[in-house]
Amino acid sequence: MHDQHDLSLILDSRVPLVVVETHDEDRFLTFLTGVVTASATGDYRPLFRWTITDGLQRLDIEMEPQPTNSAPDQVLRHIRAVSQPGIFVLLDFHPYLQDPVNVRLVKDIAIKAEEGRQTVVLVSHDIELPPELDRFAARFEMSLPGDKERANIVLSVVEEWNSANRGSVNVDQRAFDLLVRNLAGITRADTERLARNAIYHDGAISESDLPAVAKAKYELLNQQGVLSFEYETARFSDVGGLNRLKAWLEQRKRVMQSDAAGPPLDPPRGLLLLGIQGCGKSLAAKATAGILGVPLLRLDVGTLYNKYHGETERNLRESLQQAEIMAPCVLWIDEIEKAWQRAAAMMACHAGC
Repeated sequence: MHDQHDLSLILDSRVPLVVVETHDEDRFLTFLTGVVTASATGDYRPLFRWTITDGLQRLDIEMEPQPTNSAPDQVLRHIRAVSQPGIFVLLDFHPYLQDPVNVRLVKDIAIKAEEGRQTVVLVSHDIELPPELDRFAARFEMSLPGDKERANIVLSVVEEWNSANRGSVNVDQRAFDLLVRNLAGITRADTERLARNAIYHDGAISESDLPAVAKAKYELLNQQGVLSFEYETARFSDVGGLNRLKAWLEQRKRVMQSDAAGPPLDPPRGLLLLGIQGCGKSLAAKATAGILGVPLLRLDVGTLYNKYHGETERNLRESLQQAEIMAPCVLWIDEIEKAWQRAAAMMACHAGC
């Protein structure tokens, strides 16, 4: 409901240019069509979709595409020329915003949008607007599927398998709940694909499916390569000593499991392992993920740094965001002392300057 309210507000406020970055194109188009058709009759605006392959096509009612408007400048000239209100969704238009002619046409549309009530919606995985268009634009971010929607997606894949194989998927309820939880943070299409991968290879949902799902999810999310997914964890029986740490983690193990009635303890937030090389810090980090039964992500502080201004901060921000999406997980920050060394060097440099 929040997404519907937010998008309706943007469209009703007559923002001429709306930017939507998403990999879930079909889901957004279905959602937008629902928002538009739910509008009041007196304020209704037709909805159009454009692609370089099909041209312009009406979405809110069934109509054939118009291939005569397939070229980027042609569709922009058409939108600029029409006097009737309308919402025009341009899919994967970002490469054509490098052309000054297209930029000028979009700006013309934005300037006259208040008069004709045309709205251009740019949809792609990544959109960087030229500076001259920024002031006309609003950005909308569609929420990823929630718990209920993810559960329904998995159930739909179960029904699909049952229908195709004339059988019944063997569903372990605990594994089902964990699968739904582990699929958080990705698009509907990716959720459906990973659920299908988990179900179709053996016709079952079991806990043995979860490591492969976590690995596939991580590979989808880790575009920058700063984080690494540690496929091999360890058992604390492999670690000598650290008895207090073992007891501390055993007490909190059930807290990490959402369906367990564990003791009234806060979830473990973090710990610092300090010692000389070879004393078992890395093995203890791997064993922590193993005993908690969650994925292990490794962040080498040295890979964060970049010589370009703002890139180091962006790398850290994206790494923490990926870890949050992968939660519950263990984030192993390796050689954290490098961060303090680099920060001290930068402060000394600024002081000397």
